[in-house]
Amino acid sequence: MKKKYKLVQKIPKTPKSSYDHGRFISSLIEHQVKHFHDVEKSFLKPGQRLTDISKIKTELQASKYLKKMTALLHPQGAEKPQKTTKSSTTGRPANAERGKSKLKNRQGKRKSR
Repeated sequence: MKKKYKLVQKIPKTPKSSYDHGRFISSLIEHQVKHFHDVEKSFLKPGQRLTDISKIKTELQASKYLKKMTALLHPQGAEKPQKTTKSSTTGRPANAERGKSKLKNRQGKRKSR
C-alpha cells in the first residue's frame, strides 16, 4: 500500500491517569460548568430547578453535569448511534452499497465543465 502523505505524526494514547473520578476539577472545567449553567438558565421551564453547581467539586460530578447539559443542547446526539450490520459477502456495512448508487446518480447529473 502506497503512503498518501509524506509525514504522518503518531499520537500517543492518553494515559489512564489523565482522568480521575475523585480529583477536584480544574479552573478550565469550572468555567465550562459555569457557562453551561448560564445556558441551563435559558432552557429552564416553569417549575424546574436549576442545578446547584456549587456542589460540583470532582471530575465525576462535572462529567455527569456536562453530559446532561450536552444532551439537552443536542438532543439528536443524546441517542446512541446505531451499529451498522456488515454484509456477509463484502465485509462492508449494508448501507455502503446504497450510498454508492446515490453517489453515482449525483455524479451523472452534473454538468460537464
